[in-house]
Amino acid sequence: MFRLSRLRVVEIGVALLLTLAALVFVGLAVWAVEQFDIRVMDAWARPTVGQGTSTAAYMTIVNGGTADDVLKGARSPKIKAVELHQTTMTPDGVMQMRQVEEGLPIPAGGSLALAPGGAHLMLIGLDEPIHEGDQVTLTLEFANAAPIEVAVPVAAEAPSLDKD
Repeated sequence: MFRLSRLRVVEIGVALLLTLAALVFVGLAVWAVEQFDIRVMDAWARPTVGQGTSTAAYMTIVNGGTADDVLKGARSPKIKAVELHQTTMTPDGVMQMRQVEEGLPIPAGGSLALAPGGAHLMLIGLDEPIHEGDQVTLTLEFANAAPIEVAVPVAAEAPSLDKD
């Protein structure tokens, strides 16, 4: 037969280990995509009022994966703080807005609607006022899925959902 040198055996062993590691990595990547398939649709933010530096952003976050997830927060390099907020109506008819520190759930196969009068992202301390036609970049952070960067257009009203 033939005889392999010690160096050749080590080279073959390293090649096999690298191949195995690559297969494991690809398998984990496929598993993560199946479990955490998060998409963002219909994002928009209100323009600031006057020289104000706070406003709100809205969007629909769709979880097409097989596992529940939680929107934990968001960040932006041009905004001091992005907070999750929930607007509710008190029993005596007063609307109140509260920060949601534990995050907002996104069920597997479901969605989370961030909309005026409900849950939303509060953008606090923008570097400068934003106007209709501008765009804000937000990075959404989740309990399980990888962060997602979203380009959020600034508009006075929600974008039309008619796709005619």
